[in-house]
Amino acid sequence: MAFIKKKLAVYPWPVKVTKPSDDKIGEFESITFTVKFIRLKTSELEKFEEEVLDPVQTLKKVVAGWVDYTDEDGKDIPFSEKELLEISEDPDMVKGITDGYRDFYSNLQVKN
Repeated sequence: MAFIKKKLAVYPWPVKVTKPSDDKIGEFESITFTVKFIRLKTSELEKFEEEVLDPVQTLKKVVAGWVDYTDEDGKDIPFSEKELLEISEDPDMVKGITDGYRDFYSNLQVKN
């Protein structure tokens, strides 16, 4: 099988978001969904780790989409810049996604 060089490499990866529980006082619950991460080049990844970006810039740099992200009625929420901006205001979501991205890259580096 030949190696196919992609102009933009995007890979789905499971992300776990931990939030305070709506039902259980003083407890947390974890929700998992799939984020389509943009694979940064080595030079971009080094800069990404060194830079302190605001949440909007961080998410725009690494998120290309998602799967299994729904509203309260169970309807899929399509990927959009507007929704990405809303997510960037939720510290639990930002932490879950950025931790998921770090996990994505640490697994990649361990396997190589």
